[in-house]
Amino acid sequence: MSETLPQLVKHAAAGPYLGFALQPVRLCYYLLSSPRDASVSLEYLDDVAVHYADGTLLLEQCKSALAHNPLSDWSDDLWKTIANWLDAVETQKVDGAKASFQLYVTPSKSGKLSTAIHTAADAKSIDALVKHIKDKLKKKANSPKCLPYVEKFINATDTLRSAVIGKTIVSATDTDPVEPIRRLLRPAIPEALLDVICASAIGQAKEAADKCIRRKVPALLAVAEFQTNFHAFVQQNNMAGYLPTFTATPSKDAAKALLNRRPVFVRQLQLIEATEEQQLRAASDLMRTSGDKVKWAEQGLVFNRTVEDWEVTLLRKHDAARSEVNDTYSEKTQEAQGRIIYSRCAGMEVPLDSRAVPGHFTHGGFHDLADRRELGWHAEYQTLLNEEDKK
Repeated sequence: MSETLPQLVKHAAAGPYLGFALQPVRLCYYLLSSPRDASVSLEYLDDVAVHYADGTLLLEQCKSALAHNPLSDWSDDLWKTIANWLDAVETQKVDGAKASFQLYVTPSKSGKLSTAIHTAADAKSIDALVKHIKDKLKKKANSPKCLPYVEKFINATDTLRSAVIGKTIVSATDTDPVEPIRRLLRPAIPEALLDVICASAIGQAKEAADKCIRRKVPALLAVAEFQTNFHAFVQQNNMAGYLPTFTATPSKDAAKALLNRRPVFVRQLQLIEATEEQQLRAASDLMRTSGDKVKWAEQGLVFNRTVEDWEVTLLRKHDAARSEVNDTYSEKTQEAQGRIIYSRCAGMEVPLDSRAVPGHFTHGGFHDLADRRELGWHAEYQTLLNEEDKK
């Protein structure tokens, strides 16, 4: 498939699927289930597309049915999808001889015309479908809003209709689109960790696609590379003594937005004249740490008392670092001493309940405590913060 193919569509359906929209969930599913020599794209040829090594394609439109039925007979979602596929083949943006099409809808919905489209596999059944739609239109008192898209289908050539409708599948059986991913992973992942690992997989797929989009290149991901990285992640995170992360690294813009609000932990870093890069890393790690705490609590992997005990350990380590720095570097300014204390704490990895934690977690934990003013990097942080509060 040529890398110069233009993006045909760009839209996403909202759905609270482990905190992700529907498209990244389907992207992840195909990255885990497709042949290793295939690639999967996001918002390139369609919502999601599988690019097989032999040149064939599967184009998929993803529709959320949480608020309405995308498969009702005169649904804009249904007929605009069909019209887009007809246009893609007609204009040779995709090769009709090598492409197949799927309309994926969740949760489960149905419609008479969408069922007929799904089952129409040969010229005779497609001709019957055209006649049936024309008859239904004649009986309607008012033209449906989707009429321009329906007319695209009716006015298409037999060859064009066959190239699309004859290879179209309507899939609308999943109540939860994450469940197909769970089924792939369940044989190798303990049930208690399953949603955490699923969320991690979806997050990794989304982050990989987002990186491409930010570089303004097609979000076309190699299945083999993704599976290799994900297998390594599972091998590491599926250990009993390890707490897995499910949070993707926030974008630089998101970290900067947090810095601009100047929460207490940022002000603490500014008191010791920390670099912007250090502040950005702090913001990123704190956001990830906060997300991990919530997810681990939801999954029953950690308990509030466990986290509280861990934070007491962080406070003790901070106090030990502060005492050593005060004794060893008494000739340095308070700002310089604060930077040394911070650097020592930033390099620590403190287990939680005897289990190893992700690299960002301890660093984020220190900043969480700094945000609550339970520790500080500058010797006079309480006084300086209070004075700034009064301004």
